[in-house]
Amino acid sequence: MLFTDKKHRFVFLIALVIFFLATLAELFLIRTVLEKNAIRNARSAFIFLEARIGAYLETLRLLPQVPEYLQDLAWLTDELQGQPSLVGVLVKEGNSVLLDTFPEGFFNLPPEVFEKCRQGLMMNEVYFYCGEFESVPNRRLFLLVGIDLSYEHQVFKEAVILTLLIFLTGGVLLGLAFYYVDRLSRRQEELERRLSASEKLAAMGKLSAMIAHEIRNPLNSILMGLQYMAEMGELSPEVLQTIRQEAERLTELTGELLSYTKGFEIHPEPVSVRQLLEELKLKLLPRAQIQNIDFQVETVPDIVLHLDRRWVLRALENVIRNAFEAIGKDGHVWLRVEERPQEVVFLIEDDGPGIPQKDQEHLFEPFFTTKDSGFGLGLYLVRKVVEAHGGRVEVDSRKGRTVFRLVFPKPHI
Repeated sequence: MLFTDKKHRFVFLIALVIFFLATLAELFLIRTVLEKNAIRNARSAFIFLEARIGAYLETLRLLPQVPEYLQDLAWLTDELQGQPSLVGVLVKEGNSVLLDTFPEGFFNLPPEVFEKCRQGLMMNEVYFYCGEFESVPNRRLFLLVGIDLSYEHQVFKEAVILTLLIFLTGGVLLGLAFYYVDRLSRRQEELERRLSASEKLAAMGKLSAMIAHEIRNPLNSILMGLQYMAEMGELSPEVLQTIRQEAERLTELTGELLSYTKGFEIHPEPVSVRQLLEELKLKLLPRAQIQNIDFQVETVPDIVLHLDRRWVLRALENVIRNAFEAIGKDGHVWLRVEERPQEVVFLIEDDGPGIPQKDQEHLFEPFFTTKDSGFGLGLYLVRKVVEAHGGRVEVDSRKGRTVFRLVFPKPHI
C-alpha cells in the first residue's frame, strides 16, 4: 500500500476528493463564463440589429420614394460581415422572410427551436436567440440571430485538458507529499519506540539500583539482629522490634512496587469523611507526637462520598507522612476538608521549608524523589488514586507553607 497509516490514507483520500471537487468547480465556472459570454454576444447582436432594422423601417416610412437598394434588407448583409461570430440572421414579417443570412441548409431545424429560442437555445455549437419587436406602427417583425460557439467550445476543451493535467499533476504531488509524511511518521514512530525501549531499560536499571539499595539496608538489620540473638542465645524484645519494623518497611516498599507495576482498581462505596479523618488522626498522631509535630485534624460535618476507602486512606496518609518528613521536628501539620458545590477538597498544609519550584513540576512523576530513601512512587500513587475517582491534585508551596489539595467530585444524586 502507498500509506501504512490508515489515518494518512483517509486524509489523502479526503484531500484528493476536495481537489477533484475543486477541479470540477473550476470547469463549471469556466463553462458558465463562456456561456454567459455567448448569451451577451447574442443579445448585443439582437439589440444592434433591432436598432438598425428599426431605423431602416423608419426611413422607409419617411421617404416619398424608396431607392432600389433600400427596397429589401440585403444591404444589411455587408454590415454583418464585421461580426465573425455571427452565424446568421433571420428576419420575418408574418410568413414573409425579409432576410436570411444563414448558410444554405444550415437552418433546417425542428419547429420547437423557434419556441425555445426566446429564452436562448444552444445547439450544434450555435447559440440561438430570437424575439419580436415593433419599431414602427403596424410593422411587427420576428428576429432570430445565431452566434457561433465553436471558439468557446474549443476554449472549454482546452481548459478540460489543462485542468485534467493539473489534477493529475497535483494528485501525484499530493500523493508524494503524503508518502513523504507517512515515511516521516513511520520513522518518528520507530524512533519513539527505540526511545521508549531505552527509557524502559534506564528505568529498569534505576529501579534495580533502588530496589537493591532499599532492600539491602532492612535485610542487613534483620540479619544482624538474628546473628546477635544467635550469639547471645536469647530473644531480645528490642531486636525483635527492629526486625519487625524492617520487615514492615520491606512489605511497604513491595506494596508500592506492585501498585506501580500492576496498577490498581478502585471499588467505590459510601464513605463518611468524618470517620476517614478520625481514622487518619488515630493512626498518625503517635508519630506526630514522637517528632513533636502539632498535628491538627479539623472536625467537619458528616459528608458522604463514594470512594475506595483503602486507596484514599493510603493517598492521604502518603501526603501527611511526606509533610512529617519535610518538617522533621517542631512544626505544624493541618488536615482540613473544604466542601464546595460540586466537590469535596482534602487540604494537607504544613509550615515546613516548602518545595523548590523546579521540583514541583516533577512531584507526581514515577521514581522522582528528593529524599535519600524511597522509590519516588508515593505522590505518583496519590495522583493516580485521585484521578481514578475523577478528581485532581493541586499543590501550592513556598517557604513556610505547603498545601496539597486532593479534590474529589461529589456523587450525583
